[in-house]
Amino acid sequence: MNTPKIRFRGFTDDWEQRKVGDQMYIKSRIGWQALTKQEYLSEGDYYLITGTDIDETTHRVDLKRSYYVSKERYEMDSKIQVKEGDIIVTKDGTIGKVAMVTGLDKPATLNSHLFVLRDMSGKLDNHFLLHILNSHMFNHFVKSTKTGSTLTGLPQKTFVEFAFSCPKYEEQKLLSNYFDRLDHLITLHQRKCDETKQLKKFMLQKMFPKNGEKNPEIRFEGFTDDWEQRKLGDVLKERTERAKGEEELLSVTIANGVIRQADSEKRNIASEDKRNYKVVKKGDIPYNSMRMWQGAVGNSQYDGIVSPAYTILVPTDEANDKFFMELFKKENSLQRFKRWSQGLTSDTWNLKYPALSTMQFFIPSIKEQKRIANCLQELDYLITLHQRKCEKLKELKKFMLQNMFV
Repeated sequence: MNTPKIRFRGFTDDWEQRKVGDQMYIKSRIGWQALTKQEYLSEGDYYLITGTDIDETTHRVDLKRSYYVSKERYEMDSKIQVKEGDIIVTKDGTIGKVAMVTGLDKPATLNSHLFVLRDMSGKLDNHFLLHILNSHMFNHFVKSTKTGSTLTGLPQKTFVEFAFSCPKYEEQKLLSNYFDRLDHLITLHQRKCDETKQLKKFMLQKMFPKNGEKNPEIRFEGFTDDWEQRKLGDVLKERTERAKGEEELLSVTIANGVIRQADSEKRNIASEDKRNYKVVKKGDIPYNSMRMWQGAVGNSQYDGIVSPAYTILVPTDEANDKFFMELFKKENSLQRFKRWSQGLTSDTWNLKYPALSTMQFFIPSIKEQKRIANCLQELDYLITLHQRKCEKLKELKKFMLQNMFV
């Protein structure tokens, strides 16, 4: 039986196998017609679609990214003039990127490195074909053509041999509509995630004072006092306690702050070898003294131990750990850490506590610190929420592609 594991109710017929080369219009720009960079225009009446115009989240051509070409160049080859609903596939460079052309409001042509596909049989839904080419099946085909080969591209004679199974047109439409909706949800959550990241970036710029200023542009109601310039050593003390037992091993990364080590990284460290490891308590701020200027800092949510390479800061009653973690990760703070590290004569790039403690920052009251930290944490929660939903939808799509296609 040539049928998928999961089907819509009412469909029982076997799927038929066909190849990309069967009744398919496939064209690409001939080598001698290649465009020079000078012919890539920033404005015009004729789009030039390139591989960089492909939005890999929506699998659509983003015409806002496109360059333009002259009328003469557009008319030079009618075979690669693109139509609404056409599918393009990259054949050189990053092979196998796929997108559909939609919203075409001007004539368009292709640059080199792309195929344009158009079904000529009338039996193949172009959205269905798009999902086939974005599936594990085509990815496997592309990888297999490169295995043990010196190919740096996808030749047309190879591409036309890609075989896939397809049902009758009515079932194709149902499948493509289902996966279009999944793609829409993935795009929606990705967009919300990106928008929330931009909002957080904006708030970080506005909720902390600019260089040379005492107060930020945006403040919560009820807070009017000037921020006070303080030495970090006055509000953050160093924890020097060393490990004694079987505490959990932690790490600090640039991207994720404080994390638990993966099981594979939990090395069997003998108790006597742990004596140099430093104790971290929940609410501490550990940082990598060699990479502080890159953002290797975070507020810990765990009790545990870290490598001796880290410095552990303990907030006093005047400091909120979440506030200082955000303050330290700001771009202008990282620049200050870098300059400060470069200025050390005896221990360059190693910003240990004695040096860091002398640095001064403008800091608000503990109440205002907590309000700012809570606001930014809520944004972090939304970012994580949309990322997780996006990841779950991608996993669902992967599962359904594997079970709703043959």
